[in-house]
Amino acid sequence: MRPRKNPYDPKAEGTTVSAAPARLPLRIALLPLDERPACSRLPAQIAAVAGARTLLPPAELMPRLREPGDADALGTWLAGAARDADAAVVSLETLGHGGLIASRTQPSPVAEVAARWQTLDRIAASGTPVHAVTLITRTPDSDDAMEEPEYWDPHGPALHRLSAELHRGEQPQTRRAEQLADARQAVPAAVRSDFLRRRVRNHALNLTALELAASGVLDSLVVGADDTAPRAVATAELQQLQLWRSRLEVEDRVSVRPGADEATATLVARTVLGLLGSRPVTVRIEAVDPNGLARTAPYENIPVGRTAAGQVMACGATVQEGPDPDLYLLVHTPDGAGDWAVGPPLHRPEEAVRTAQSLADRAAGLLRAGRAVAVADCAQPNGADPLLAGALLRTGLAHLLTSYAGWNTAGNTLGTAVAHAVTAVAARRVGRFDERAHLDLLAHRFVEDFGYMTRIRPRIRAAVGSVPGRHDHVPDGSPVLDLLAAGLAQCAEELPGFRARILPGSVRLPWRRTFEADFDVSSGPVPAGTAPTSTTAEETR
Repeated sequence: MRPRKNPYDPKAEGTTVSAAPARLPLRIALLPLDERPACSRLPAQIAAVAGARTLLPPAELMPRLREPGDADALGTWLAGAARDADAAVVSLETLGHGGLIASRTQPSPVAEVAARWQTLDRIAASGTPVHAVTLITRTPDSDDAMEEPEYWDPHGPALHRLSAELHRGEQPQTRRAEQLADARQAVPAAVRSDFLRRRVRNHALNLTALELAASGVLDSLVVGADDTAPRAVATAELQQLQLWRSRLEVEDRVSVRPGADEATATLVARTVLGLLGSRPVTVRIEAVDPNGLARTAPYENIPVGRTAAGQVMACGATVQEGPDPDLYLLVHTPDGAGDWAVGPPLHRPEEAVRTAQSLADRAAGLLRAGRAVAVADCAQPNGADPLLAGALLRTGLAHLLTSYAGWNTAGNTLGTAVAHAVTAVAARRVGRFDERAHLDLLAHRFVEDFGYMTRIRPRIRAAVGSVPGRHDHVPDGSPVLDLLAAGLAQCAEELPGFRARILPGSVRLPWRRTFEADFDVSSGPVPAGTAPTSTTAEETR
């Protein structure tokens, strides 16, 4: 199949770019990685900044944690939704396996998955652009099997070590024969075999996804590396996929980089830019610490500066070294102080205080000059640095930011911040910017990343008696849910300039665990007599 000309690409020869697509509002068919808010709600929030709608599958077809979704029915839904949409954004794991966790725990054979992916050929042949994400299977250093094959408890840490030694063993200068033998011996043969067969299956499918991009079925593709490390089989696979991307000459349409949960959000941003006919958004990446962008963040395998550039590309934007960019991306770089989910930082040196204040001052100066500013807080994983968030809020200008994020991995944070910001910049250009949707999303990120992950979650986990490094369980009706709702309400009220509130009845724990929370936030005047309540009901749409 010959590559198709993308009718939404302003650089395509013979293409006439319209300032406004014919269909109003824009509609994007979205097949998420799974049912979590980061994968389904966040992309919809970003689309809404440009006045676009996302079409989501019925909840009953989607996965429920370890229970796979109905992959065949999801394919049928996607084909129908794409007929009513301007573009499709698709998780290949969900289309092929029924969800992200299903692709790790109950992977289907390569031929079966590839057959399900043929739906994309038919959608593309009808003229609807298809943007897709696929992931490199992770090997977390944990014995928690909630999102992994059951043998992860107790073999997860040993598999993580084996993965690192296998990667070292592929390079003569780092090969450690004795350590590799010990790492193999530490994992039962049956577990080793299953682990590596799952990996080769996943790698074959990732190569198949690259071929779909090269043949023109996919207008763009993101290959994400979820929770990896500099030494890991996943890192070796990422490098091999980067080589094939270069060989196939699809560097302009395929992004291979760390990150997972934010990937559909970045693709929604890229899709919106194309549908709006916007010229590429130029992004200048900055850090206060001159060496900060060269550091590799926890759970990742390349320097954070390269991750940032990869996320910019994934969103369809362009990195600009020189002055006068459309957007300044200020990165609060990794500092090794701790992890807000596993080991919250206990003491911060004066240097950390100065760094955070300097970045906030830089943001404030740019905002006063009328520039578009995105802030990506990658200082510590799994939450926002309170030194930076506090400094930003004290400027009284945080509500003027084009985006802000500080959650989970650096890849998650950077992808979210860039996707929101480039969508806002492009939407403003063509008169499609929705100020209310933008402020709601900006407030949501401050409340979730700073308020919940950094401030409230440690208290909730202590009340539940959670074990560090392992996921917990919060039953329906637990009193901590009321504490959660009250804490979120207070965090929203403390945001200067937003006039934000948590909507009644919206607070819940989607997977009945404390790792992530979901809620609705609205900016604007607070109606009299309202108070937030909580629930752990199943995902609603």
